[in-house]
Amino acid sequence: MALGGNMRLVVLGAGMMGRAVVYDLARSPDLRRLLVVDKDLRRAREVARRYGSGVALVARADAAHPKALARLLRGFDVVVNCTHYGFNLSVMQAALEAKTHYVDLGGLFYTTRKQLRWHGKFRRAGLLAILCMGSAPGLTNLMARLAADPLDEVHAIRIYNGARETRPSTELLPVSFSLDTMLDELTLKPVIFAGGKWREQPVLSGEEAVDFPSPVGRQTVRFSLHSEALTLPMNYRKKGLRDCFFKINYDDEFVARVSFLAGLGLLGKEPVRVGSARVSPRAMLHSLVAKQPGRSGGPEEAGDMEALRVVVEGIRAGRRERRVVEAVIHASPEQHLSAVARDTGFPAAVAARMIARNEITARGVFAPESRQLGMPVERFFEEMALRGISITMKVPGRAGPGVPPGSLTVGKTAG
Repeated sequence: MALGGNMRLVVLGAGMMGRAVVYDLARSPDLRRLLVVDKDLRRAREVARRYGSGVALVARADAAHPKALARLLRGFDVVVNCTHYGFNLSVMQAALEAKTHYVDLGGLFYTTRKQLRWHGKFRRAGLLAILCMGSAPGLTNLMARLAADPLDEVHAIRIYNGARETRPSTELLPVSFSLDTMLDELTLKPVIFAGGKWREQPVLSGEEAVDFPSPVGRQTVRFSLHSEALTLPMNYRKKGLRDCFFKINYDDEFVARVSFLAGLGLLGKEPVRVGSARVSPRAMLHSLVAKQPGRSGGPEEAGDMEALRVVVEGIRAGRRERRVVEAVIHASPEQHLSAVARDTGFPAAVAARMIARNEITARGVFAPESRQLGMPVERFFEEMALRGISITMKVPGRAGPGVPPGSLTVGKTAG
């Protein structure tokens, strides 16, 4: 692929989600420069070689050191942060110093809340930061906006995330995305928006059986700490939003193993003394998990499938209305990408491209659904459909207005 365009983009983090972003951006006809950055230069090189379409360059940087990272980011239009959410503020600081726009995949509620406070800093610098621009959060936020915007009042937004793995694994802790994020989702107290207030819930509470579209099927989901329950109430409170939560399914055996490790203190991040050394239990677990025998080819070869469902309830023209928006995503053996990598990485890549092309011109820090951001939702879902990720919306009694080209509108449904 010959480079002759104007876009200069950085993908920070050459993990499972980063490789999907690299895959997508490397195929942009107006790309001028694409840089893959990771603390592990060998991993960056491998991702650039396998997913970078022969155009991606590589560099080494540590997301924990914003000044050094800023020097690397200077001259680039957008950085897509695919590192663990614990580095989000550090990478935002680097983006500010480098005068580079910023996109990330989410901050698990509390980090996102801290990031939103940087709105003034980014606006004054003439920069844009789009937070939570992955799958859930990300796709789910815009699916909620698709259903909620035509309503006069919005009373509830409920988000469900279900997944199924079709290929057996011998791993004791199968990792479908960031291990740290998976562990945090299962051990930190979830926060939901109930009765117009944010409320902490017990870990693994809110159990509910949900029938997702085939082939994901019936899954048991539970509350999880997620950023949708923070930003959607902030953006739809004026329409009367009173209830919002996020629920996800994890395999019962996986949940039991994580609970066992947590009970032993093996998920702790603070170093403990072992003989004459001090070791972080979580860091040791990372090393052991990385060495566990599992699928040949690694997690990106998974045969997983994922379903997203957003249920929005409210009032339109004096009548109660319940809208259900869904997406089912499959792994792609041709792309060597799992379903969760595709539906997390591709939205971030599309957003980065829109920023670089000046299709989004807002300045400040925003969640995807923010009206002030001005995300072109129809264009966004068109881009998702081109990547094999189609959105369906069911509106009882009639076809829903505002459903963009590239998605399927289902008219009359039960309930």
